[in-house]
Amino acid sequence: MKRLFKITFFLIAFLSLLTSLSLAGQYRVIRIVDGDTIIVNYKDKNEKVRLLCGNTSESVHPDKKQNIPMGKTASDCTKKRLKGKYVDLEFEGPIRGRYGRLLAYVFVDGVNLNLELVRQGLRPYYTKYGLSQRYDQEFREAERYARRHELNIWGDPELTQKYLKLKSKWGNIGRRLDLPLPPFRQKSGNMWQARIVRSFIDLVVDGRKG
Repeated sequence: MKRLFKITFFLIAFLSLLTSLSLAGQYRVIRIVDGDTIIVNYKDKNEKVRLLCGNTSESVHPDKKQNIPMGKTASDCTKKRLKGKYVDLEFEGPIRGRYGRLLAYVFVDGVNLNLELVRQGLRPYYTKYGLSQRYDQEFREAERYARRHELNIWGDPELTQKYLKLKSKWGNIGRRLDLPLPPFRQKSGNMWQARIVRSFIDLVVDGRKG
């Protein structure tokens, strides 16, 4: 019994430490371009990253007429969350888009920023090119929450009408089954963390049997 207690205590302590370590991202944020585009140091090279499954309003478009206050609000939110931070990138399908940018889910402090921006009503769930393979349900729930509480774009009648019209045009596009899933989730340490946690769980089970 004492042995089981010691193993359980050590497991809890270890998992707490593991969680804190896993929140440290591996790519340094160099600059925030706008609400859904950032520049990170990726493999010793500064690369533009476009956040998947969303499209914030314009804030730095060359055509000044397309820049609107909501775009600056989204950009300011992204800056607040990412300035001076390290992030993890999770890819889905092709790593790069037509403009050569990396296409990724961006995680900061363990939080999926792509989802967070949708939940805050700073961008809709963007399905023009297909649904999210990994987080479709989460994006739907995040958007429902933002619309229910009339947050940001969903609190502006003109923007609400614009995005609802676009979403109707996109339709319920099927999952991108033609795009292969990446062989692993490119987030720091996930694979070895899973193995270590599995080993400790086995130890607890063996302790109970003993």
